[in-house]
Amino acid sequence: MADNLDVQVRGLSELARGSRRLADNIDSGADAAFRSVADQTATLVRGRVPRVSGRLAASVTADSIAEGAQVGMGQGVPYAGWIEFGGTRGRPYIDQGRYLYPTAQAAGPLLRRAGETTARDEIRRMAWPRPTEA
Repeated sequence: MADNLDVQVRGLSELARGSRRLADNIDSGADAAFRSVADQTATLVRGRVPRVSGRLAASVTADSIAEGAQVGMGQGVPYAGWIEFGGTRGRPYIDQGRYLYPTAQAAGPLLRRAGETTARDEIRRMAWPRPTEA
């Protein structure tokens, strides 16, 4: 057995650079996928809220945020909380709401699948940089 062993590690900088690029690609793809799920969820909520003037349905929004996307409702519509949660005039109070929260909860598996699909697709598509010769 030889006493002298020569080990060289190549490609660490390329691995680090590729890993950062992969993470950025997953992040960008996930943002778009989550926004798509939020848009779909907002569309479902708009279709479920009661309509008299249409103001409540028009107030349903989907927005990108720092860590994903969100769906909101009621900006500029003073009765939105009463329609969503109730609590007066014979409309029983429902802590979890009637339209927005239940619909958003049901979208949870879609969000998970969107994130997983995005990550898997980006990993498969990734072309790793080749190690440079020493």
